[in-house]
Amino acid sequence: MGIIRAKTGDLVTIGSGYPTQTTWGTTITTPDAGVPLYDYSPTPTDPLTLWKTQPSLRKVVSFAARELAMVPWHAYQRVDDTDRRRRASSPAENILSRPAPHVDGYQLMQALAVDFMIYDLCVAVLADGELTRIPPGLISIKSDHLGRVTTIKIKTPHGQEDVDITDAPKIATWGWHPSKAGGVSPMHTLAATLDESRRAIEWRTTQWNAMPKVAGFLQRPATARKWDPTSRDRFLETWRNWRSNPGAGTPILEEGMEYHTVGNDLNPKSAQDLDGRRLTDAEVASAYFIPPELVGARAGNFSNVDAFRQMLFGPTLGPLFVQLQQAVNNGGIVQTLDTTPRLYLEANREAAMAGSFMEQARVLQTATGGPFMTRAEGRARLNLPYIDGTDELVTPMNVTTGGQASPTDSGTQNEGGNNADPAARQD
Repeated sequence: MGIIRAKTGDLVTIGSGYPTQTTWGTTITTPDAGVPLYDYSPTPTDPLTLWKTQPSLRKVVSFAARELAMVPWHAYQRVDDTDRRRRASSPAENILSRPAPHVDGYQLMQALAVDFMIYDLCVAVLADGELTRIPPGLISIKSDHLGRVTTIKIKTPHGQEDVDITDAPKIATWGWHPSKAGGVSPMHTLAATLDESRRAIEWRTTQWNAMPKVAGFLQRPATARKWDPTSRDRFLETWRNWRSNPGAGTPILEEGMEYHTVGNDLNPKSAQDLDGRRLTDAEVASAYFIPPELVGARAGNFSNVDAFRQMLFGPTLGPLFVQLQQAVNNGGIVQTLDTTPRLYLEANREAAMAGSFMEQARVLQTATGGPFMTRAEGRARLNLPYIDGTDELVTPMNVTTGGQASPTDSGTQNEGGNNADPAARQD
């Protein structure tokens, strides 16, 4: 909603609440109650307004943010170029899984992803052992004429001094801007598309509410008896009731009357409701480099949808993962919480990209030339209790070094090195 200007005694409505009477003697400005006055933007590109009112934008951004947030983050120590060791107990990893009371890692990463995709900016600050996400509207970034950051501050209400977080351990990243740091919100780019969608929805709503669902007219024969006012009013009232509630039955025509249709009836197909919504979904998805098939904006088959799913954590969301990883590792959080040399945090994208357990088992069994899990590991995967003597890897008798690639292989083609030549086989 736009800014409301009111004088003494006027009734004003803040957001979707009840009317409130003003008591000030001068004109006051009342923004949406959910946005501080110093951060309110009544323009058509206001991110909060678009987030609340645009289903396509919320669908696409929520999809990407949820997929990114479900990927766990792990801590590793880089011993050398060919050796890295897992540090599951590192405080740096723990802070991303439990950043603050009543906030889990999923919520934090989802909020940061939404912030970046909506505002082209996301910030979280480490203070007092808690990692707190800062709303982008409260962030003030100043830079020099070359776009280099000089100060980063959090704006505070009620005239208090802004909080300087320039040197604080934090996660902070943003997109491109032609002359300064801080990025440019994609809402400016999508404003025309989203405004067109809003106007189309308003037009269709008006059509459904005000226009006849069945366009036509009634013809009464000239030879029909003259209507008395009571009969005429009753007949008209019957049709008015049917127009406002078509499911209430079928209106009855007087003797000799005929109904003639004019043009096409108004229905979801002629109003192109679904086509318009899918087009907006596809436009927004393409703006965020997400295949429209993944959000239902375009029909797909099992083959290409499965391929798009595998691409989701690679070319699709991969750049955002890399940007967040660099922000996490370079913002001072890891060094503040854990002094282990060459420690870093990494999103475990491979776990999300991997196929089903059956697919992984087939690939790993072939790649390793034999079983790759002990019986104890298999029982743990099924949440079964541990049994003594199940820690050793069982190797079937038909699997030897340099022999068959998998214990599931069989046939003479896997026996010996020269059996690839059919002429060399002996019966």
